[in-house]
Amino acid sequence: MHFYTVKEAIRTGHRLRLRTEEGDYTVEPHVLGRNGRGRTLLRAFQLSGPERSSRTPWKLFDLDRIEQAVEVEQRFDTPRPGYRPADPAMKAGIIIEQI
Repeated sequence: MHFYTVKEAIRTGHRLRLRTEEGDYTVEPHVLGRNGRGRTLLRAFQLSGPERSSRTPWKLFDLDRIEQAVEVEQRFDTPRPGYRPADPAMKAGIIIEQI
């Protein structure tokens, strides 16, 4: 699991490159938390990767399904449009979120 890499990227406002079974993504991580079943989830704004043309750029990643997470130099300062603090997917609690 890439818990600490993701957590640090949210804290410092750095973008991430993620590798999953579906492909490679570049994202702006916004929320790290746990769902009702105790799974650790990442809510991120997708900049590139599979399914980028879908109607919403917001994607929910299960940290156990991320094969690689690398913090990149590029930063982001403010949350993207459509960001919702207190993400409802994080039913068991939020660990860290972009403010």
